[in-house]
Amino acid sequence: MSDPNSSQLSLIAPVFPVSDVATAVAYYRDKLLFEVRFEWADNEAEPTRYAILGRDKIELHLTGGDTPHPRTAYCFVDGIDGYYELAKKAGANVTEDIGDQPWEMREFETKDPDGNALIFGEHLSRMTD
Repeated sequence: MSDPNSSQLSLIAPVFPVSDVATAVAYYRDKLLFEVRFEWADNEAEPTRYAILGRDKIELHLTGGDTPHPRTAYCFVDGIDGYYELAKKAGANVTEDIGDQPWEMREFETKDPDGNALIFGEHLSRMTD
């Protein structure tokens, strides 16, 4: 039995509800440049019901449903300006342009086709010129 005091949380993966997993996967893959790490369907004749996408150290899970209720997740980024340019060039739905915030973060926001929001941010104190 392991020592409970030695436990460490290592990753959080938000689960976004979406009306069509394939459409959402295409958005995150093509517009936000995530990689598809896993897709699951009940059988080969059924559409994908669950997917896991990732980029670097983050993961995002997508689950299909009839009436999704949009969620928001915050992603910390090293090199926010470069990623912002990549996402814009790829055609991401940027709902709030990049900018410095009074809470010492440089951020931008995107929304997927179901209204789920990802806010990308970098601590201003960690940014290099």
